[in-house]
Amino acid sequence: MNPDKLKDKFIGCTLVTHVGDSLGMPVEGYDCKTIEMKYGELREMLDVRMGAGTYTDDTEMMIGIAESLVQCRGFNGRDMAGRFVKLYNPERGYGGGTVRALSLLREGIDWNFAGERVFGGGSFGNGSSMRIAPIGAFYYDKPDDLRKIACESSNITHAHPYCKEGAALQAFAVAKAINSDPSEELDKQSFVSDMITFVSDEGKLYKAKLQHIKELLEYVPDKAEVIDRLGNDSSAPNSVPTAIYSFISHSHDFEGSVSYAVSLGGDTDTIGAMTGAISGAYHGKSGIPQRWLNVLENGERGRGYIEMLAEKLWELKSL
Repeated sequence: MNPDKLKDKFIGCTLVTHVGDSLGMPVEGYDCKTIEMKYGELREMLDVRMGAGTYTDDTEMMIGIAESLVQCRGFNGRDMAGRFVKLYNPERGYGGGTVRALSLLREGIDWNFAGERVFGGGSFGNGSSMRIAPIGAFYYDKPDDLRKIACESSNITHAHPYCKEGAALQAFAVAKAINSDPSEELDKQSFVSDMITFVSDEGKLYKAKLQHIKELLEYVPDKAEVIDRLGNDSSAPNSVPTAIYSFISHSHDFEGSVSYAVSLGGDTDTIGAMTGAISGAYHGKSGIPQRWLNVLENGERGRGYIEMLAEKLWELKSL
C-alpha cells in the first residue's frame, strides 16, 4: 500500500473514533424515534451535555492504547493499564465495570487479573471494543497477533469471553477496512464472510450476528429491524455487530455511516465511535468533513494530539 495512503488510514481510524464518539454523545440513551423526531438525520455535533465536539471515555481510553503502543513499540499490558488509570477522568462518562477495574488496578491488582474481578468473571460491556482502533491499525497485516493483543488489552478491564471476542472482532474490522481500497466497490458479503471465519469457537453469538448482517445487506431494513436483530445497547455482542453493519451498509458514504450508527439510538457514542473507527480506517482522514474536524475538542489531548499519536504509530509500523 502507498505509505501516504496508509498514514491517512491510520489517522482516519483514530480521529473518526473521536468524531463518532462526539456525534453520538449528546443523544446517548435516546431511542431511534426520539432522535429522528428531535433532530432528523443527525449530522452535526450538538452543543449539549458535555459540549459540541467533546469526547467521552471511548476516545480517552483509545488515547491510552495509542500512547502505550507508541511508547512501548508494541503491546505492554502493565504500561497500558497504567495509562488507563492515569488518564481516567470521571467527567468523561466511564461505565461502572471499567471504573471498578481501574479502581482495582489503582489498588495494585495485576493488570492481567483486574478485569476478571469485575462482576465475578468480567463485565461483558463494550468498553474494550470501543477503544481498540489503534490495535486494529498497528496489527492490520498480522491477524493472529491482532487477535492475541486485542484479547490481552481487553483483559485489563473486560475479561469476559464476549468482550475479548468483541474487541478482537472490532479490531479485525478496522484492519479489514485499512486493507480495503475505497476507490473500488467494497465486496460487502466477502467482508462479512472473512469476519465470520475470523471469529473463534467462543464467539458463536458473534457468528450468528454476522450472519444476520449478511441477510440484512440483501435489502434495506428499517431501523427497528436492525436494532431487533443486532442490538444497540452497551454490551459488546449488541453493539460491535451494529457498528460493523453501520459501516458496511454505508461504506460508500463516510458521513452517512457514522450518522446512521448514531441514529439507531441506545449506546450512541460507543456505536458511533466504533463505526467511525472502521469508516475512518476505510476512507482515511482525507474523507472527514472539515466542519466536523473544526468542532472536535483540541486541548492537550484533543484532535491534534490524536493525529500526532496516529502518525507516530504509522512511523513505528513503517520501520
